[in-house]
Amino acid sequence: MTEAADEAAAAALASECGVSVEALSERTEFEQVVVEPSGSQTLTVAAVPQRVRRGDGSWAAIDPTLSVSGGAVVPAATLTDVRFSAGGSGPLVSWRTGDSSFTVSWPLGALPAPRLSGATAVYDAVLPGVNLHVTALREGFSHAVEILTPAAAANPAVRQIRYALGGDLQVESDARGGLRLIDPAGETVAVTHAASMWDSSVDPALAGEVTSLRGADPAEVQPATGAEPSVTSRRTDVALEVDDGELTVLADEAVLDDPSVTWPVFVDPPFNGLRSKWAYANSANKNWDVGNRAWVGRNSYDGVLYRSFFDFNVSALRGTQILSAKVTMKLDHSWSCGPTWVHLYRTSAITVSSGARMSWSTRPLPSSYWLDSWEGNANEAGGCGSVQPDANAVFEGSTLKNDVQNRATANATTYTVGLCACNSDGQYESTQERWKKFFTGSTYLVATYDKKPNPPVAQAFTTTTDCYKACTSPAVVRTTTPTLRANVSDPYNGNLKTTFEVRTSASASATLVAGNSSAPTTTAAPGTATWKVPSGLANGSTYYWRAQSKDENNLTGDWSGWQTLSVDTAPPVISLVSSTQYPLRQWGAEVGTAGTFAASGGSDIADFTWWVDNGAATTVTASGTNPKTMSVAHTPATDMVHTLNVVAKDIAGNISPTHPHQFWVSPVPNKFARWKFDEASGSTAADSGSGGSALSPGTLSGSVAFGPGYLSNAASFTGTGGQITTTGPVLDTTRSFTVMAWVRAADLAAHDYQVAVSQDGTAASRFQLMYNKDANGGAGGWCFAMSPTDGGNATSACTDGATWGTPTEGTWVHLAGVYDAAADKIRAYVMGDLLSCGGETAETSFTGTWSATGSFAIGRGQSSGAAVNRWRGEIDDVHAFQRTLSAWEICQQAAQ
Repeated sequence: MTEAADEAAAAALASECGVSVEALSERTEFEQVVVEPSGSQTLTVAAVPQRVRRGDGSWAAIDPTLSVSGGAVVPAATLTDVRFSAGGSGPLVSWRTGDSSFTVSWPLGALPAPRLSGATAVYDAVLPGVNLHVTALREGFSHAVEILTPAAAANPAVRQIRYALGGDLQVESDARGGLRLIDPAGETVAVTHAASMWDSSVDPALAGEVTSLRGADPAEVQPATGAEPSVTSRRTDVALEVDDGELTVLADEAVLDDPSVTWPVFVDPPFNGLRSKWAYANSANKNWDVGNRAWVGRNSYDGVLYRSFFDFNVSALRGTQILSAKVTMKLDHSWSCGPTWVHLYRTSAITVSSGARMSWSTRPLPSSYWLDSWEGNANEAGGCGSVQPDANAVFEGSTLKNDVQNRATANATTYTVGLCACNSDGQYESTQERWKKFFTGSTYLVATYDKKPNPPVAQAFTTTTDCYKACTSPAVVRTTTPTLRANVSDPYNGNLKTTFEVRTSASASATLVAGNSSAPTTTAAPGTATWKVPSGLANGSTYYWRAQSKDENNLTGDWSGWQTLSVDTAPPVISLVSSTQYPLRQWGAEVGTAGTFAASGGSDIADFTWWVDNGAATTVTASGTNPKTMSVAHTPATDMVHTLNVVAKDIAGNISPTHPHQFWVSPVPNKFARWKFDEASGSTAADSGSGGSALSPGTLSGSVAFGPGYLSNAASFTGTGGQITTTGPVLDTTRSFTVMAWVRAADLAAHDYQVAVSQDGTAASRFQLMYNKDANGGAGGWCFAMSPTDGGNATSACTDGATWGTPTEGTWVHLAGVYDAAADKIRAYVMGDLLSCGGETAETSFTGTWSATGSFAIGRGQSSGAAVNRWRGEIDDVHAFQRTLSAWEICQQAAQ
């Protein structure tokens, strides 16, 4: 059969190619889902596992055929990790489950290499006249001793057959004569049913069935094996004992001593996992291992009545429309040579482990819901003159289909049926002719179904241009013809027709304002169904809408939930823009002063957008309720006339007219600090800035002295400890500033980094006007560096030397560094020509505001709280401005 990864891919392939396609994503040990070209799907659920998933994720049909691999005998594909001995002294069987293990060993000597026959390994002559059989089962294993002769049966070792048990799975006896395997967490991982033994004869009790009544040759009867008895084998229970790591099977000595027994005789306890979902009941409440057969009717051996029950996982059918349903089984054997009836009922779930016995009264039949009946026959025992092949039993019809539909509608996860020889009036169950055995591994529920489309899921209006902030229900749109959109989907991804409707309230009986029922939107699922409401919605009104889809099979899905929308086409109004620092059309604060600007307007405003002059726009969320307000900060970087513009947007996305606020910025007086270093001697350098008043004198310390400079005298540094510092900060480093100085380097090779001007923080300099050896690929350069945090890695702007060349010793150059806080930039300037003001400029982006409150320092920098990067040479005429200076202003100051 063609396969696809999932239901959607299977549906597409089935439609395109006209073939049935299995959806691999739905495959399990029990279930298969096939998508039909018509768009329906068929679920096949087995009562016992049909396949096993390999470690690489692929699936394989269960196949217990044995082969030798890796020094062990292993099945091709089963649901348990079992390994059988390839001969020698190791365990006969090793079973792993999770991190736990269980072993069964033959304690009476080393095992010979086995003969392999299908799922069975036979170890010959483990005792005189005794063979040992191990058979791989669908979800476990069975092991049987084959006693070949009466002489072999006389050996005490076969009357009490002992096996050694190992591993960390605990073996316990249960009340029904079987065993349980318990993992370290206390969970049951496998069980055995009551052990039994059987011979190879035609039982006298069955002679009438097999020979006399039908005139058949007993030689045609299929023989008993170590895996299971023949139809005509004499069979009896055997006891099991578990004690101190040993399993003892107590054979029935009366059978072994009976001269009428036909040899060989087999003694068998099987171990099975818990995955299968079937059980049986009998009128004698007798524990009897029925193997992998479902028994129904009057057992011809002992007259006991049997019924069988099957659980099917129908989770996949929940909420579906059942198109057809049937239960199929394969008949293995019937007492009769002609067709006889068997009836199927729906009952409640199985209450015991897989393949175990339920109490006869637990699920009474036929009081449960009758589904269908079937008649047929099959007989491999030879009692019908020739072997009759297995027959396929099919239970179907409207009663079964409707009952499966009821369970699907009720969102049931399990569908349980009971099989009985009795009719709906309870008759004929004891009639011998109705005795049958069905293969449990070939028992299926097959349901073909369709699922109605999923309820559409409304999309927010953010997928259109109709809204702004209130885009989900309750939404507010700015158009009278909004576009409605919904995500539509179908379990089988068919073509859907989606109907939209708009009403005056969230009720199916409310007035219908608009809808598209006459021309629904067609969409290939999954997808988006879109419908634009025609004109008719009114501004200021509120409406309610929903959507519903129908598939190509006319299955109509549920409506989506109601969605609320209101129509608002009126733009918002800004009533006021104001500023205390910068009032409307008046001279306000000095340039560089932070100002607060406030705006207010209608209660429907969602946010305000503002910008100054032609600068970048910034959007902020509106505060308050009524009125809605905005409060933003802006620091003018230049003086004179500026305009702050504000627009408002409401929750629907309507935009107000621009509201301008013109303000006038007062220029800042030309205040600055200046150290000329014209002193002839002493330990103090006067601050001659700001009109000559001494504001921040510098103190000389270490190896620094006054000497000839660029303009007059200068400060001369040896680079071995000299510095000039103020008693406190000169600049507010959170605001824009400019520093500059004339410098002449004496020995650039002495230090990789030499700082002319800086201002201290707690740990490091906030800025450094400096020489940096690493700049320009190691050629060195003049740089202005700033640290974003106290001690963080600095950002540098370094000139490239293209005009004035890279730094050299013995040459006076004018350096300047500018921090433009408004533009988030730092700049470095180098100049050497006072006549033309020619020079070099470097600029880079920089952010990081912190206040350096330490000394203004000349001749060194700071790192880790200590002085570093000392200058070697002369420094003259240092300036510090609390504003940004243009290149022309820097040139003017340098020439003074």
